[in-house]
Amino acid sequence: MLLHDYLRILRRGWWIIAGLAILGAAAGYGLSTLVTPTYAARATVVVSTLGAATPADLQQGNVFAMQRASTYAQLATSAAVLDRVADDLGGDVDVDDLRAQVTAAAREETAIIDVFVNGEDPDVAADVANAVATTLAQEAGQLDAPGAGTSPVQISLIEPAVAPEVAVSPQPRSNTLIGLLLGALVGIVVLVVRNAVDTRIRTLGDLPDTPGLATLTSIPLARTRGGRPGSGTDGRVEAFRTLRANLQFGSQIGGALAVAPVTADSKALSIATELASALGEIGYRVLVLDVDFRAREPRAKGRRHADDAEALGVADVLAGSVGAAEATRPGSSDNVFHLGAGRLVDGSAQLLSTSKMSELLAEAKDAYDHVLIACPPLVERSEASVICTMADSTLVVVQAGATTRSSFLFGLELLAGVRVASASVAVDNVRGIDVTAGRWQSLTTD
Repeated sequence: MLLHDYLRILRRGWWIIAGLAILGAAAGYGLSTLVTPTYAARATVVVSTLGAATPADLQQGNVFAMQRASTYAQLATSAAVLDRVADDLGGDVDVDDLRAQVTAAAREETAIIDVFVNGEDPDVAADVANAVATTLAQEAGQLDAPGAGTSPVQISLIEPAVAPEVAVSPQPRSNTLIGLLLGALVGIVVLVVRNAVDTRIRTLGDLPDTPGLATLTSIPLARTRGGRPGSGTDGRVEAFRTLRANLQFGSQIGGALAVAPVTADSKALSIATELASALGEIGYRVLVLDVDFRAREPRAKGRRHADDAEALGVADVLAGSVGAAEATRPGSSDNVFHLGAGRLVDGSAQLLSTSKMSELLAEAKDAYDHVLIACPPLVERSEASVICTMADSTLVVVQAGATTRSSFLFGLELLAGVRVASASVAVDNVRGIDVTAGRWQSLTTD
């Protein structure tokens, strides 16, 4: 996958990323409110030497003090210091607990030592920090005193600890931000994994890159008002007008156009009828041929009465029992006419692959400006690809959210196997706005 493919995935699933990011932020903030706050108190001491009589002695003393500072910092957490601190504080103070709370570090290239104490009570933390600093000064003096003499080193408390007002943990802002970022990251991973596992086509951008195939438009779900189709400004109507323009621009309309769904999820007759209406509104005479016998077999078989004029259609014309003009009926739109599937009998589907079907198409093209053939599904009925070879061009219809990439590619292989001369594709029932609509490739197949 290329960068633009990942960007398309993120753009399409932005609401998942946003939702998980919000949940992550809420979780981070919620956990922060459940954790007991911890406060950090700091006491600062400085190491110095005594008895410097000359500048050289002072310089040597400063170097010695800086060297000893790191040693005294480690002494702050030793048992010698913490035992005395525990005794001074009284109560049930445990030395091991103190060792877990106390840290000390010498500042780089200085003789200054910071003593830190963490605790749940800010006042207690400050008292412990001051006690450790005071005890450290006493223990350090004894450590460097020669025999019973006076120590040349002195530790002075230069900044006593005060009770902190702000807890060092938890940090609600930081935790909320971390939760937000982690939630967004999880959302991105979910989208990428879902895209890898779910191979259904939802927009034109989901179509596999197929050289030689024109991707014309996406058709949104029909918007209804009170259970009836929307007005002429409905996005679906405009999509068919766009499809009409794209087909005209690509010289793929005129004569016979096979509307071939990849699977049974797409309704070829509905697509052909709506496209016919778009052509009819600009003055073209259009005939819609319904040759999807599979979709009509359960209810059409048995309609064999000659006086049932409404049942006459393609099957009757191919059987020679009626002429095409007699079986054709006006459509619901101006300039649009329909020749239905007709009365089906055993073997009707086989007639679609005969010369009689070619003769019917030739007669229809002479009588109408455009002939739209509603075909059965490509991957389910072999006669679909045969009909596509008889047509001047083919419009492959993909059902958004239902047709998989593998089914789509298999349908194209079937068309390539019968050497279909010209093909394009449209995605039907796209939810929302398809920002990938209008992506073009070359207009003819090899």
